[in-house]
Amino acid sequence: MDKKIVVKDTYIFLFIAVISLLFLVTIIPKEVQSGNPRLFPNLYAIGLFLVSLIMIIHMVVKKQSKSFYFDKTIFKWVGVNILIFFFYIFLIQYIGFFIMSIMFIIVMMRFLGEGWIISIILCVVLPGSIYFLFTKVLVLYFPSGILF
Repeated sequence: MDKKIVVKDTYIFLFIAVISLLFLVTIIPKEVQSGNPRLFPNLYAIGLFLVSLIMIIHMVVKKQSKSFYFDKTIFKWVGVNILIFFFYIFLIQYIGFFIMSIMFIIVMMRFLGEGWIISIILCVVLPGSIYFLFTKVLVLYFPSGILF
C-alpha cells in the first residue's frame, strides 16, 4: 500500500516566510554586489514575507487550514528536479550560462519524458533567444565560464 504524505498549508506559508527572511538577511546582501540595484530582489522578498505572514495570521484567526495529500513518488520527482537545479546553479559559474543552459534543458526535458527532437529544439531556441535579447539588445552579460 502506497503511503500518503500530508502537508498543511500553514507549513507551506511558514516555509515561504522563512525562505523570504533568509533572502532578506543573508542571500541578497551577500550575493548582490555593492553598487548594483537591490530594490527588486528586496521588494520581492518583502512581498513574499508579507503575503505568507498575512496568510498564516488569517489561518490562525479563522482556524481553517487545508491539508494536501501527496504520494511518496512525487517527493522523489521533486527531489531529483531540485538536485538537477543545484547542479545547474553550481556549475554555471565554471562552465558558463549558455553551455549549462543547453545541458540543463536537455537533461530536464529527457527526465520529464519529452522526446529528443523537442529537447534539442528547445535547447537551441531558448538559450539562443536569451543570448540575443540580453547580450545584443539589452547589452547585459551572463557569467562566462570555461567554454563560453
